[in-house]
Amino acid sequence: MKKIIIPFVLVAAAMAFSSCEDFLTKAPQASLSPDTYFSSEKELDLWANKFYSDILPTPSDLAELNADDNGSSSSLNVVQKGTRTPSSKSWSADTWKPLRNINYMLENNKCADASVKARYDGVCYFFRAWFYYEKVRQYGDIPWYDHVIGSGDQEDLNKPRDSRGYVMYMVIKDLDKAYELLPARWSSDAVYHVSKDAALALKSRVALFEGTFRKYHAGTDFVPSDTETVDGVTISSDWFLREAAEAAGKLLGTRKLYKGNTLKLAAAATDASYREYFILEDAEMDETIFARRYNVDLKVRHGIQFDFKNQHRSASIRQVNHYLQADGTPIQMRDNWQELSYYDVFQNRDPRLSQTIQGPGYVMADIDEKTKEHKTEQLSWERTFNGYRIIKYISDTGHEGASTSTTDYALIRYPEVLLNYAEAKAELGELTGEDLARTVNVIRERVGMPGMMTVPEVPDALMESYYPHAKGAQKAAILEVRRERAVELFCEGFRQWDMLRWAEGAMLTPKATGGFQGIYINANQVGVDIDLDNDGKADLYLYTGTKGSSKAPSTNQIQLGSGFTLSEGTHGYLTYWAAEDYVWNENRDYLWPIPADQRTLTDFALSQNPGWDDGLSQ
Repeated sequence: MKKIIIPFVLVAAAMAFSSCEDFLTKAPQASLSPDTYFSSEKELDLWANKFYSDILPTPSDLAELNADDNGSSSSLNVVQKGTRTPSSKSWSADTWKPLRNINYMLENNKCADASVKARYDGVCYFFRAWFYYEKVRQYGDIPWYDHVIGSGDQEDLNKPRDSRGYVMYMVIKDLDKAYELLPARWSSDAVYHVSKDAALALKSRVALFEGTFRKYHAGTDFVPSDTETVDGVTISSDWFLREAAEAAGKLLGTRKLYKGNTLKLAAAATDASYREYFILEDAEMDETIFARRYNVDLKVRHGIQFDFKNQHRSASIRQVNHYLQADGTPIQMRDNWQELSYYDVFQNRDPRLSQTIQGPGYVMADIDEKTKEHKTEQLSWERTFNGYRIIKYISDTGHEGASTSTTDYALIRYPEVLLNYAEAKAELGELTGEDLARTVNVIRERVGMPGMMTVPEVPDALMESYYPHAKGAQKAAILEVRRERAVELFCEGFRQWDMLRWAEGAMLTPKATGGFQGIYINANQVGVDIDLDNDGKADLYLYTGTKGSSKAPSTNQIQLGSGFTLSEGTHGYLTYWAAEDYVWNENRDYLWPIPADQRTLTDFALSQNPGWDDGLSQ
């Protein structure tokens, strides 16, 4: 049974306003006075709890973020369809309220206990950094506010956007302050509170994002100049990359990866621990740097399994091809690798493949009461649309309701920090064999995969085709770190943002591949029952025209046509969304548009992002 916890307290009432001006100027709660509040740890804690609930992502947010080149669902998001408009992502209403609350607490924290005051100031700096990081990666240039704005302060309310370089520099400074002020560990529920480690980890994430975005977009309208001077510091892509490496470097060797096998999902921990980590009821305390907690008794729950089932969450063949063979060589080294059957795809591969995507021999987390063994489950097209069903985060069926999941949600994991370090060093051209031993190889060791003994010098051809804009003195190493990132961090909300920062946005709308491709089907498999997992049972029946007799489950009897197609017509990868009219504008779509109403409210002080036409003349 999961331990009882105190849920986040909602301190400020939810209010709806029409513009960011309202939230930046109105008091968070009319009955509170800075003269009487923020004087005790209890009051500070109550107020700060609101940051956790308002700013941090939830498992349900993965539904939108996981629609990318490596995974998708039965619906496409606005990025993939090219249907974003200057009002399709809000700049106003609740999105600005957390910033006002953070600055309000920073200005009014008067706790007499200096250590408590410092700790909660650290919380504020951490969350202000998180808030602005998410704003910058979406909009680019953004107004920076580090103080509470008065309702009559028209100069601040109508200020132009600050450059992304300046804002991200200030984010780094906030995280430095957070690291200085936050405790190494809270006295209780430590993994659910921001800490020194969380500040370092977030800094590595933020700085890596900005460093690579500036590198791969330098000279474009998104980053006209890679260098600018702030506070006498010349900041550039290299400056941010070094900040990322330095922050991540402080954490190297300080934590361990989870290697448990308490659920016995497989005989060996190397074949179970990665999968098990993501369905633990309580967040593991070493690999997990920061997490959100959920509890059924107190009705703090989420619906990630419900989302994954109903949206048919599936991986693409592009994702599957990232996984190395068990001996550490790429899949292209295998004969006929592009036409491997569903069964053969999973043989002799990185164990994370079958711990992330349902493969032959899949067992559920549910236990059969009679046999006391894990139940088995046949691959079902109720849960996938291309045959590569995602099982990451999938616990027992009791967690499958719209709001019945109680597994904790890791927001920051140690493996991400290791990969942030390796990527920053590779992008700088400074990655060494020792660096690989302390980062990538630590991650691979958990699943029994061979490590990288030397820094690669010859780029992998398949990875080059997946990341055509990768560049640098250590391009081969960059590609291998990206491979590892795609595998280890799959389905954790990073991929869309990774592809945008690497200038690979066109891959998010795979027009070139004709849709989201899955398992391979031979021409002689159409119109007959297919035994996908070699267990002697019919798993899939594909047909054209009139349906014949089949022993496959009714949900797995699929007519090929406008919805489901084969990439080569009569054979090839089972594909969904092939007929969708994908749109990508390389000169526009790396940022979201600024809502037109916000531009008019500021008398056009807010400029529009490159390539977006909001119908306004300014």
